[in-house]
Amino acid sequence: MIPAILAALASAAVFAGSTALQHRAAARTPGDDRSGLRIFGPLVRRPSWLVGIAMSFLAFCLHALALKLGPLGLVQPIIVSSIVFAVFIRAGLDRRLPPRKVLVSSAITWGGLALFIATTHASAPKPPRDSVAAWFVGLAVAVVAVTVVSLGKVATPERRGLLLGASAGILFGLVAGLIKLVISQLHSGVGAMLTHWPVWAMIIVGVAAFVLNQQAYQATRLSVSMPVLNIFDVMVAIGFGVAVFGEQPFSSPVTLVAEVVGLVAMAVGVRQLAHHEESSKPQEKARTDAPGTAHV
Repeated sequence: MIPAILAALASAAVFAGSTALQHRAAARTPGDDRSGLRIFGPLVRRPSWLVGIAMSFLAFCLHALALKLGPLGLVQPIIVSSIVFAVFIRAGLDRRLPPRKVLVSSAITWGGLALFIATTHASAPKPPRDSVAAWFVGLAVAVVAVTVVSLGKVATPERRGLLLGASAGILFGLVAGLIKLVISQLHSGVGAMLTHWPVWAMIIVGVAAFVLNQQAYQATRLSVSMPVLNIFDVMVAIGFGVAVFGEQPFSSPVTLVAEVVGLVAMAVGVRQLAHHEESSKPQEKARTDAPGTAHV
């Protein structure tokens, strides 16, 4: 399990660095160029943004490696911890120390993750059940479709953002499962893999997850959408691992309780970190919009 844990931690850290660089470059783009496709013109001329894009690809490869080496139920909670890396990386880029409450929230998140990892049961890998995977993906996509269609009846932005975050989390959890399913088919060759449905489902679901995530960001506060997104992401990934790959995430009722406590602690820590992130955005915007601000 140790190689899978290290690969997942590396993926989370690289993805956090990628996000920090991309957000920093976007924040320092002139206000008139921040809407629609016009934002990409200035961004592609910024080395930091291009480095962030390259790091995103590296993070995806490390994520795939972690899924190849370990179970979904172990890897996906570690990937979710990228927000902890992100707050420290952004603090480093801004040459400042994180506030005490951020350190406390990070400790809660890492403590929950450590408890979850320590009690996770690594079962022997089993061949994937493609028919079960198809049903699982179809059912999850149907739930998301019904949720998205019903958004027109949702009155408050908070509930809308909550539902969008949950829907994006479901799809991100599916993407993780589909990545592992695609990896399991590589032994047949790339050509054979491209003729099977999982690789195309992975691409389509990934794009849909990205779009819903962006809509969730626009609908409400980060502290509303991000925690529920991460919860559903982990739960769907674990469910996919159990149903499709026959994973057994716990070995006894005691370890199950410990894993649930760990996941709850992670959810609390992530929510607090998300709240800090959104509360710091007005200050960052004021700094980046100030006259004479240097561009990266």
